[in-house]
Amino acid sequence: MQSDLAEPTSTPAPRRRRKAGRSRRWATGLVLCVLAAAVSYWVLSRPETAVLPRPGDSAAPRTREDAAAGLLADLTTALETGSRADVEALAAPGDRDAVRELAALQGNVQRLGVRDLEMRYVDENAGRTVAGVAPPLRKRAWVGDVALSWGLDGFDGGDSRMEVTMTFAGTEDGAAFVTARGDYGRAAPLWMLERLAVRRSSQALVMVAAGATGAGPGGRGVASYHALADRAVVDVRKVFPRWQGPLVVEVPSSQDELARALGSEQTAYSSIAAVTTPVDGSSGADSPIHIFVNPPVFGPLGEQGAQIVMSHEAAHVATKAAASSMPTWLLEGFADYVALAHVDLPVEVTASQIIAQVQDQGAPPTLPGASEFETENTTLGASYESAWLACRLLAEQYGEKKLLAFYERADQDGSTKAAFRDVLGTDERAFTESWRDYLEGLAGV
Repeated sequence: MQSDLAEPTSTPAPRRRRKAGRSRRWATGLVLCVLAAAVSYWVLSRPETAVLPRPGDSAAPRTREDAAAGLLADLTTALETGSRADVEALAAPGDRDAVRELAALQGNVQRLGVRDLEMRYVDENAGRTVAGVAPPLRKRAWVGDVALSWGLDGFDGGDSRMEVTMTFAGTEDGAAFVTARGDYGRAAPLWMLERLAVRRSSQALVMVAAGATGAGPGGRGVASYHALADRAVVDVRKVFPRWQGPLVVEVPSSQDELARALGSEQTAYSSIAAVTTPVDGSSGADSPIHIFVNPPVFGPLGEQGAQIVMSHEAAHVATKAAASSMPTWLLEGFADYVALAHVDLPVEVTASQIIAQVQDQGAPPTLPGASEFETENTTLGASYESAWLACRLLAEQYGEKKLLAFYERADQDGSTKAAFRDVLGTDERAFTESWRDYLEGLAGV
């Protein structure tokens, strides 16, 4: 009987999604039951001469779902504990690109210390046209959705979970791997997309795509990024001593690959040097939160500027800002306060944009709102600086410990009303007036 893994005569109809981890079971007749019993008896009684079913016979996978599930089970084992030969053997026959991709994937998994890796076939993505596959394979290839979960040993408290897209090719005895890098609009972890250089210490893990190193924009090496991450942990602990790390930093090769890793529009972070976010985009309490660097923007920064950005993002990791609903001015202003607290730079430099704005237009009437931190805002830099100065003023007026208590209360409540009243003994209106006076004083108006 011909398997549906062979070349299809027509486009297969979409299949209903099934529960993760469940493989479709196909019915067998009495003859197969008798054969299975005979084989079992033979294997038990004469193991040295047992003859197992040959590829292509009735014991081979008979659906794409079964074949892909079997391949993913083998791939998971090979990536974590297998040899290079083990993982390369899973590539589609004659596909050298698949061999190279699998070798890079295995290297990433083992260097990063990926733990609890699971890949579960979900369903065939029948609406997708197979792209980037050589003609000999294309007729036997299909695109499938795969439920992926994993963590980084020693660095992620929980697991990341996302549904990724892979391309498979049918073979006589099952399925083979073609690629996990096809762009079908889904997010994918960086370790699946690019070959990575990895460096770790007890407090920081950094992964840098090969294309992000060397000369040119964003051309820092893994050692440089790791030094920035290590220092960022130290900077955060000076203000937030309860946080002991660790920190994970991901550096893709380009802005396009950053968008792939985050599942965002390609231009979403075009003006942002780095972003801190849950790896899988979820809001769970134990969702791993990493820093993602945008090399074209981060790369040209000088050492001091790069350190300020990295320490700012590390403050977001430490305070789990990605899950907070507090006002954006406090969330971003506090992160800048942490990053700049021990930097020897005059305020005329660190607040140059908001000072110029106040000199030209006067002090803003209110603390900056969420819309003023949108990436398309042309005065984004001034918004960040004004938020930082608000937190700097709070520390000057009430002390750093009170600033931290104020931040934590606002984080707990999702607003600053009670924090102003109970922690500082004031209200937002009175503080805003003090802040406006502070800005005008710095601007000399």
